[in-house]
Amino acid sequence: MKYQTKLILGYTTIALLLSIALGIVVYSISLDYEVKRQKNSLDVTSAQLVSQMEDRFRTMDAIIYYILSDYDMLDSIETLGRISDREVQSSYVLNARTTLSNGFNTEYILKNSYRTVFYNQLGNLVSSFNAKEARQVSTDFDLGTISYLERAVQAKGKTVLIGAHTDEWGRTDGPEVYSVMKALQGYQMGFLEVENTIESLSTLAVAAPGAEFVIVANGEEVMYSSNGDYSDTESLRSLCEKAESEEEKTSGMLVSRSSSEEFDLSVIAYIPEIAEGDGREAILITAMAAAIIAFGVCLLLIILWSYILTKSIRELRGVIEQTSLENLDIQAIETDYGLDEVRTLANSYQVMTKRLSQAVNSEKRALMLQMQAQFDALQAQINPHFLYNVLNIISGRGIENNDDMICDMCGALASMLRYSTNNKERYVKTEQEMNYLENYLYLLRARYGDKISFDVSIDSAVRDKLLPKMTLHQFVENILAHAYGHSDRRMIIQVSGTMYSDHWEIRVQDNGEGISEEKLREIREKIKNVRKNLENRGGMEMEIGGMGLVNTYARCFLLYHDALIFSIRNLPSGGVEVTVGEWLNRRSEDGISGVGGGR
Repeated sequence: MKYQTKLILGYTTIALLLSIALGIVVYSISLDYEVKRQKNSLDVTSAQLVSQMEDRFRTMDAIIYYILSDYDMLDSIETLGRISDREVQSSYVLNARTTLSNGFNTEYILKNSYRTVFYNQLGNLVSSFNAKEARQVSTDFDLGTISYLERAVQAKGKTVLIGAHTDEWGRTDGPEVYSVMKALQGYQMGFLEVENTIESLSTLAVAAPGAEFVIVANGEEVMYSSNGDYSDTESLRSLCEKAESEEEKTSGMLVSRSSSEEFDLSVIAYIPEIAEGDGREAILITAMAAAIIAFGVCLLLIILWSYILTKSIRELRGVIEQTSLENLDIQAIETDYGLDEVRTLANSYQVMTKRLSQAVNSEKRALMLQMQAQFDALQAQINPHFLYNVLNIISGRGIENNDDMICDMCGALASMLRYSTNNKERYVKTEQEMNYLENYLYLLRARYGDKISFDVSIDSAVRDKLLPKMTLHQFVENILAHAYGHSDRRMIIQVSGTMYSDHWEIRVQDNGEGISEEKLREIREKIKNVRKNLENRGGMEMEIGGMGLVNTYARCFLLYHDALIFSIRNLPSGGVEVTVGEWLNRRSEDGISGVGGGR
């Protein structure tokens, strides 16, 4: 099987899985969106239903206040509370009943209620006109049989809501009604009740398509159910729990509950199935379409890129087969190597790597031998003339003073000799170099006394970095040899090491006479020549020649290569600063930072 075919099959499988995952995600997101949309619509529906019911109850309540605010009707109510209709048919009773009946049959009351009725404890009853019953109402009633009277009495003059019940006052079997009523305050003042039919609630506007609702009065008294399925207390309690928990996805039902702040009334609106029927089917079709489109686009991209990638492999196959150290720049030769491009490429690469490995190994061995010889030659050139001066000082102080300082000086000198004559280590940590330098500085103080001072500060992170052996010693010795000449000024030498985010460096400064621009140009030219010779693997011993910073630069370049930081510059305050360091994440263009130099 061709590599391109394998590539297409492999990535097609991945694309198929990703497309299925995308379809699932789109379906889930779309369903969530639909649930939220329906939930918002349901919240609006329940709030609107509460508002509509509040308007109806306000109108019914307004009828009661309208009756009580009319002086003649209120006076008639008080009259009927003093005289029993069953005992005497006096003109007072007839006038009071007539006044109330006329008031109850005004257009305002008839338009906004099914029945408006007054009744009291003395058996008096007055009702508004009802066309179906032709003013005929039942005059034989027992207040004890009216279950909701006690609730009105306990309200102490406040209007109370009465849920679904049968109209008590018609001579024929009345319809299901709901009402508001008020127990009138005063001795045997009676009750005012305004009724409307339950059937009229079917005209309530519902914003959410397919939504059902239940109107609940007085906590858990069902006033109306849009489909009649939730008329029992247990079903109502289940709806309330769903509205509070909002577990729509798990229950498969959306529920919203709104309550009135003015009346003891709440509406529970619900949708039995989330995104049922055509809605869920539309979501599924959308998700499938998204998955198919995504898979088709991925398949086209896979075919395109597999062709591009395998074309490069086919061209590279011929190049590898013809490549050797002598013809690396020859262009590819078109050759047919069979159907399995990957196997052909592996075989060709194996042949090429064997040839290159032999050549590279031979080159590495020759280069290592040459670099080792160059390093040994460079390190052997370090001038130990300061040791003779130190020995003279030790001898002089031993003869003149006969003090213990001779032992310390001899110990320091012994440590230096052991360090400098050890050829096993060509590169050492800065910590070791600093220990050697401290012994050297101790002996210099013994030689120059108060005429010389040192300031040494090296970051702990820099102390673990590698340096060519005796690099810092060479910097300080170079200062003593060239910086002060015949000047009698006090010599101040500062050694500091700093770790930065992208490099580290060690600086050696003096307060000497500085260095001329002509000398700097000469040193820079020598450093460039040294670098060129090292890069071309040419001879070093005769061309470097002598001691100084050029020698140190060559040894540092053999260690750091293009990451080397090496500079020398005159300080504005006088004296010279020599810097050596290493880039950690990048390379300098020429291996020289600032003005390359030595003295």
